Amino acid sequence: MIDVLSRITDKDELFRLLDAMATGQNRRIDEAEFRDHLDGRVRGQSHVTADAARLIRLQWGKQSRNRPIACLLLLGPTGTGKTELAKALASYLFNDEKAMLRFDGPDLAGAEAKSRLIGLPRGYVGWESGGAITRPVLNNPRRLILFDEVEKAWPGVFDLFLAMMGEGRLTEQGSNKVADFTQSIIVLTSNAEHEAIGRIQDEVEDPDERTDAVKKHLRDSQVFRPEIVGRFDKIYVFRPLDLRAIADVAALKILAVAREYDVEIESVDPALIVEAMRRGNKLKDFGARELERVVGEMFGESLMAARDADVRRVRVAAGPRGELRIEGATARPAAEARRSR
Repeated sequence: MIDVLSRITDKDELFRLLDAMATGQNRRIDEAEFRDHLDGRVRGQSHVTADAARLIRLQWGKQSRNRPIACLLLLGPTGTGKTELAKALASYLFNDEKAMLRFDGPDLAGAEAKSRLIGLPRGYVGWESGGAITRPVLNNPRRLILFDEVEKAWPGVFDLFLAMMGEGRLTEQGSNKVADFTQSIIVLTSNAEHEAIGRIQDEVEDPDERTDAVKKHLRDSQVFRPEIVGRFDKIYVFRPLDLRAIADVAALKILAVAREYDVEIESVDPALIVEAMRRGNKLKDFGARELERVVGEMFGESLMAARDADVRRVRVAAGPRGELRIEGATARPAAEARRSR
């Protein structure tokens, strides 16, 4: 019998990849590459990205486990990169941000939230659909699961965390099927008590004592129950962004908006970055989402006009009255322009 695989490919490497597929994931992570990926998405929080890259590399490499890969609590003011870190983790570890299940705390504030997550009991209308968290994990357990602003969720939801983060299992009510979270990463974010926790970060130098102080504050302020705090593998505190870090975020948002319009930006006038920051001065209250909206409003019209003119690259300059102007446009070949439509 002809060994076709040996003739056309590296069979040992192929079998290694197949073994990784069978076990659900490749067990090795390049920590330096992983950290670079995180730093490329999350600005001004290198103390978080460095530690998270190391922690997850070690957890990811285990051959067996009886709980999630990692359970993380991200604390800090709005707009400092907590949600962006979750997205960056999902895109690197699971090759797609769509592997992230996201739940917003305010949307889980009612008593029905628990049934929404794990499904209705058998016999209730809609029980066959399963739970919003259990059914996707039953279908694909390789997930990052994000609970944003989790402190705003109904207290009963936290009972689910004890099973999900502790034993790595949740039972769907209607079907009695058990969702396995041992191939998942659980991320909770909160901006509760961020000023007090920020002071702890500044005042306590020893890392272990600092973590202990943060946990005690969360317990004493009743933001989280003690047994929930004990389930986290790591608690990360995000620092407020300085002006240079915010400028960096603004530049990333500008590049992202350009990609959405299928246009490449060669350069941007610094005055326009400063103007985006000025208009997004609500960053402290509304975070990077507000800056993203501002950038879209400032650049969207010109970028769409460039795309419609079959332009491939642009330089964005500020006019004498601060208006945005496209310069140095390069037309793309006609065949390429037709393919992109």
